[in-house]
Amino acid sequence: MTNTFNRQISKVRQLADSLSLSISTHEYKEGCPLPSINQLSINHNVSRDTVFKAFKELKQKGIVDSTPTKGYFVCNAVNKVLLLLDTNSPFKYELHKALSKSMDLSVKIDLYFHNYNEELFNKIILDSVGRYNLYLIMNYQNDKYSQILDKLDHNKVLLLDFGKFEKDKFSYVCQGFDSTLYDCLNEGIQYFKKYKKIVFVFPNSSEHPKSCIPYFEQFCEDNEIPYELIPEINEDVIIKGVAYLIVSHSDLVEVLKITRKKKLALAKDVGIVVFNDEPVFEILDNGITAISTDFKKMGEVAAEYIRTRNKVQVYIPTKLIVRESL
Repeated sequence: MTNTFNRQISKVRQLADSLSLSISTHEYKEGCPLPSINQLSINHNVSRDTVFKAFKELKQKGIVDSTPTKGYFVCNAVNKVLLLLDTNSPFKYELHKALSKSMDLSVKIDLYFHNYNEELFNKIILDSVGRYNLYLIMNYQNDKYSQILDKLDHNKVLLLDFGKFEKDKFSYVCQGFDSTLYDCLNEGIQYFKKYKKIVFVFPNSSEHPKSCIPYFEQFCEDNEIPYELIPEINEDVIIKGVAYLIVSHSDLVEVLKITRKKKLALAKDVGIVVFNDEPVFEILDNGITAISTDFKKMGEVAAEYIRTRNKVQVYIPTKLIVRESL
């Protein structure tokens, strides 16, 4: 264990984290005694009170215990989990919330975001090798396998959300993006038939898998509905009699602003469907229709994986949630 401390974080927290890491990597196994308060005080050049408070923190988490004869010992090996998500968004918050809610005090989750930056993604993975019991990771691309993942023990990795690549050696819980879009649109065929055209607003910079676009086009062609693919929103493209399929939530805001300015009524004059549901969409403009997977369910499956370590390979269904905007 290191005796170098970061001045921006309390010594108590750093010592507790250091002991927790040593336990999670089996330097100290369940039932084994830990170094004495005096020994840790000398090794880390901290006060006895700092060591005592660090032990107290680990005891409150159920990781260590103490007796008059044994001193402090490991009573419940801590599980350190790396949770690497793509972006900080409300629907990813639902995943994290469901995951955290199901965990006991012996599980410590470190949350990071890579923001679709390959260099950052690789750095986080490399820095985490050997430091965690389990790795829950959203790849930075949906259809490209990241070779950096081979640095990790495949049996300790759960891939989340993205995964249109060969991944049988991993556990995974993912959503579908391609044929599932066709199926979701088909569920709402009676609504889409009301409109003279469907416009798919797909920004050039979007990280949403472009492989879904042919399935959108196929749906429109199979049902003889005119369609258009556009990269951005402006007032000229928002017209009466058109349904809009929207990837970006910022584009949704722009569309709603323009429809209000032009006095176009949702579901009557224009239709709106957005990807990735959020709680606010239930009440925004009497309800915004969404195509979304159940991120809460994804979090629950991930929590079960952490508890059992049983290999899991599932796709969470993507659904059309019809509300008043369509």
